Amino acid sequence: MIFSQADGILDLRVQNHYQAGHLKNSTSLPWALLPDSLNELPASPATLFLVGDKDEIEAATMLLDAKGYEVNGSLVIDGDEAMQQWAQTLHNQVVTGCDSKRLWSPTPLLVEWVNTLTEQGMDPKALKPRPMALDLGCGGGRDAVFLAQKGWQVMGIDQESRVLKRAKQLATRSKTSVKFKCCDLKQQGCFPEKQFDLVVVVRYLNRALFDQLDQAIAPGGTLVYQTFVTGVEAFGSPKNPNVILEEGELSKVFSSYQIFVDRIDKLKDGRPVSSFIAQKPL
Repeated sequence: MIFSQADGILDLRVQNHYQAGHLKNSTSLPWALLPDSLNELPASPATLFLVGDKDEIEAATMLLDAKGYEVNGSLVIDGDEAMQQWAQTLHNQVVTGCDSKRLWSPTPLLVEWVNTLTEQGMDPKALKPRPMALDLGCGGGRDAVFLAQKGWQVMGIDQESRVLKRAKQLATRSKTSVKFKCCDLKQQGCFPEKQFDLVVVVRYLNRALFDQLDQAIAPGGTLVYQTFVTGVEAFGSPKNPNVILEEGELSKVFSSYQIFVDRIDKLKDGRPVSSFIAQKPL
């Protein structure tokens, strides 16, 4: 089946039609929500199979192509009866109900750290008060929502209101609670005055904020940082040295911390990133 070869099966129909019958392992994301819900998709480049009516599929294909996705096929459904007919052809591949597969993923480095904490016996949901996490430059909110699902109290900060709208929608659709704040980290009053047990920074760099970043981490708290590093210029973007780390730079800036991870990883598109995890001394 061609849809089984895709990274995701995206069902563009409204929710009640989806619940009446859909392909197994599908993701429900109605076409009306898709343009503002790209953070719910796997990172591009990725291959998607679409389900919906002809107009929905054509519009979604154009949008996804512009965003770096490949549509490897589609199933045109003009009503519940059409899906029921397909159910007779696609034996055991059509199911009912509201189950919807999650396509988006948090940053692998963050998952690595959370898994380490779990192996050490830490369960944020069992702690009172629950530990607090701060996601700086949170973007579409995937990391923030992931942490909230794991039981953390989470605040996400980003200066783009349009992007935060997507983040809030993701939190709502994921049935999690995240406090989002729209402000420019370079402006006074944006950084929270409280301290956090975990601070996450992904694909964001402003060296002038390193001192404030340190102050935001509680004693014994952890910094998880991943962003572009020297060598990424060869890929065309980014090229501005102000947003590119030097190799080993974070270990020098946070030299008083206990460093658990300090390495160079590569994103799916090949671009190098500095991956850094360190704990602030008590």
